[in-house]
Amino acid sequence: MELSSLTPDRQIKFQYWLDIIRQCRASGLTNQAWCEQNSVSLKSYYYWLAKIRKLAVAELPRKDNGIRCIAASSSVPLQDPAPEFTEVSLPNSHVSRPAPAAVLHIGTMTVELFEDTPCELLTTILKAVQLC
Repeated sequence: MELSSLTPDRQIKFQYWLDIIRQCRASGLTNQAWCEQNSVSLKSYYYWLAKIRKLAVAELPRKDNGIRCIAASSSVPLQDPAPEFTEVSLPNSHVSRPAPAAVLHIGTMTVELFEDTPCELLTTILKAVQLC
């Protein structure tokens, strides 16, 4: 829903409540205290606050994340973007780690497996590696 798609009466109502919300925020009072002092229903305040937030989010430009919808009848397979991993070193870390039980080198990837690696995690890793 876009503001321009609303009827003029609805646009006026949105503007009216937007002004109320701005006044309340600028007052430094809690929403409840401001609404009581200004004879505004707290329930209506929150109702319109939610509607205005929803409208504001709907009008934000969408970020292009590279995902495209393909019709169900299409036979083109969807492809996930290649996963990217980065090793993070903890500063001043003096924790000794046990040596890995196995180290896999696949292309530019390195996977270290330890004796206590859960089977489910190992299965997930091997499935992910098959895709590379």
